[in-house]
Amino acid sequence: MPEAHVVEIGCEEVWRQISNYVENDLDPALRLRMEEHFKACKRCSAVLDGARNLVQLVGDGKAFDLPAGFSERLRARLQEHAASASAQVVPAPLEIPIGITGDRVPLGSHLIYFWESDQDFDRGVRFFHPGLGKGEHCIAFGHDEALEKVLMALRAQGYDPDLLIQKRELTVLRRHAAAEVTLSDISDVMHAALNSGSTAIRFLGNLGLGRDPLPAGENDVLELENRVDALITGFPCVVVCMYDVRTLPGRMILKGGLEQHRLAVHADGVHENPYYRPGPFSAASRHVH
Repeated sequence: MPEAHVVEIGCEEVWRQISNYVENDLDPALRLRMEEHFKACKRCSAVLDGARNLVQLVGDGKAFDLPAGFSERLRARLQEHAASASAQVVPAPLEIPIGITGDRVPLGSHLIYFWESDQDFDRGVRFFHPGLGKGEHCIAFGHDEALEKVLMALRAQGYDPDLLIQKRELTVLRRHAAAEVTLSDISDVMHAALNSGSTAIRFLGNLGLGRDPLPAGENDVLELENRVDALITGFPCVVVCMYDVRTLPGRMILKGGLEQHRLAVHADGVHENPYYRPGPFSAASRHVH
């Protein structure tokens, strides 16, 4: 008999049905269509991959994600998990070791780290080291190639990323959407980490131009950088942004890297960034040539 034809399904319909998909509450034909879509759509499969880390973080054995946030049903599950957590809360530290150098930085810090060689990159990943196994949670964010390098660096440095994810010490978030959705995704992971008892959060963002284009262009990346400070104000968190100077245009290095980070990580330590210009980037800088 000839194989049955599977009717294609669009990304938006996949997003609407993901909560039902992961709860196995779908018509078999629709589930098959979604499974075929995941095989062909890198964006949707990346969204689903990122959600698996979050679900492991909150102790559920299933997987889910929604680019614009959780469904009310799944969000309620997170709230139930938080309510049932131990009442004993470990106070967060006021500052944490940066790992890349011997410095300690206050929680709420947003740092820039430029890298060019593989050695530079591996050194940046050492930001995670002081937090692993110490009650902190680490988040790796970026495009596929950068995340692959992060996991490779961790393995070379003696860590098992799969085990770290399983133990809810590490979350891997793929860059897949514009700033608004990205900030929502990050916030959800941070809330889940705190609900699971983490005392501090280490966020390692990776910016470079990989195989896939930026999800929403250069200006959207600048908007994301500009809004990170406001996002982390409510969390015991330190953010290190690693910029790949080999692939990024000068405008992004200047407007996103230098002007949006108060602190910079150098080989000899952490320093105040004299080029820091807080606030939205100017309207004149929004035009991309």
